[in-house]
Amino acid sequence: MKFIKSPALTGLFILGMIFGATACTSNYQKVSTKPVVKVNDHVLSTKEFSNQLARKLKDLDALTAKDPNTVQRTKEEILRAFIVKSLTLDWARANSLVVTESDLDKEVDKYRANYPDDLSFRRLLAQENLSFSEWREELRYTLIERAVFKKLNERIKPLTEAEIKQYYEEHKEQFKKKERIYLRQIVTDELGKADLLKSQVKQKDFAELAKKYSIAPEAKNGGLVGWIEIGSVDFFDPLFKSGVGSVTQIKSPFGFHVVKIEKKAPAATLPLEEVRNQIIRALTAQREQGEFVKWLDAQLRSSKVLKDNELINSIVVETRTDND
Repeated sequence: MKFIKSPALTGLFILGMIFGATACTSNYQKVSTKPVVKVNDHVLSTKEFSNQLARKLKDLDALTAKDPNTVQRTKEEILRAFIVKSLTLDWARANSLVVTESDLDKEVDKYRANYPDDLSFRRLLAQENLSFSEWREELRYTLIERAVFKKLNERIKPLTEAEIKQYYEEHKEQFKKKERIYLRQIVTDELGKADLLKSQVKQKDFAELAKKYSIAPEAKNGGLVGWIEIGSVDFFDPLFKSGVGSVTQIKSPFGFHVVKIEKKAPAATLPLEEVRNQIIRALTAQREQGEFVKWLDAQLRSSKVLKDNELINSIVVETRTDND
């Protein structure tokens, strides 16, 4: 669970949801408690659905927030998340997967530790329009979801060497590398400084000079940029004509660079052993996704899911400026 703030257009915010033909005040209470979707014994009410929709759209500008495609897509995301959450909770209960209060408290403490004090933490919750108890229950679900996925992934058979080799042979194109150079650099904002530093690297350690004088972010690592492929950074491309150990001076929009080439590698296809872990991650992710889809399909077929599409479609978004 992470709190992510997106930039919103100043002066615009989500005002609320308008319930189609039932917008009069006398009917609001009745409509707000109506379910938009039911999954077994789990119910998402119109009010809860509308609040979630407002929360997801609140950081968008007015035009985007009211765009029918955006609203429809967001509604579908909320419905899909609720259905999956309900099925996950039911399966966890059926398989005796529980989160103890002690485990939940420990996880809560981990998140709180990322903030200077409890006030800062609760202020952020308020910005997200979440009470502490609501957030705590969301965190509980996150832990249950994690336990369910772990249980599902235990069903996956271990990868065989033959499967890893087959993937490698079928995806060799993605393991091809262009010509590369491995470099360090010192970046300055003045040509005179660059000239002086270029002369000093003959007698002094390049990495130490970079740490002391470079204005680039990698200065703390001794100016280490690492591997650069040809064609990836235009102002580095001329360096591919230089040899290993050479020190070259170039200019870019970022300043004056003194660059040392430490290694060179020709274009090649990376060997299996070098990409083995990458292949294992890709194949494992495929199997986990496949197992989840199979599980979800089985849960949907054995569950009762009812959606009120007319009610869902009647919920619209209204925005206004601070001056309205």
